Amino acid sequence: MGWTVDHLEDRDVVRVVAEGPADRNQLRELTRDAVAAGHRHRCARFLIDHRRTRLALGTAEIFDMPKRGEDAGFGSDLRIAILIGEDSPSRADFEFYAIQCGNLGIHFLRLFFDEAAALDWLDRDRTRPPHG
Repeated sequence: MGWTVDHLEDRDVVRVVAEGPADRNQLRELTRDAVAAGHRHRCARFLIDHRRTRLALGTAEIFDMPKRGEDAGFGSDLRIAILIGEDSPSRADFEFYAIQCGNLGIHFLRLFFDEAAALDWLDRDRTRPPHG
């Protein structure tokens, strides 16, 4: 899997665009890169575009991925919008991951099919105004 990370200054959102088959180690590296960019830009809002990603994970790996209450130092302003394709072969895996996050009380992550809807959700309810 390959990915790019950039900061959308006008929205104060860190955007990650990923593509290809993804295993657990690659997803961890992607997360580390996104978190580093978030801290570098003092930004707690993330748009993760997985529309061209295929998860290469088993159910047990997906089940174990979320960490209860883990906010990576961003606090209550953290929001993660994950874009997926409606017809993606990995859609069910992403949905299972999102359900598992909710079961663990992780409510700062949501799945979206539509980028505009994801960005709208990321713009809402900020604890501090964007500094863009």
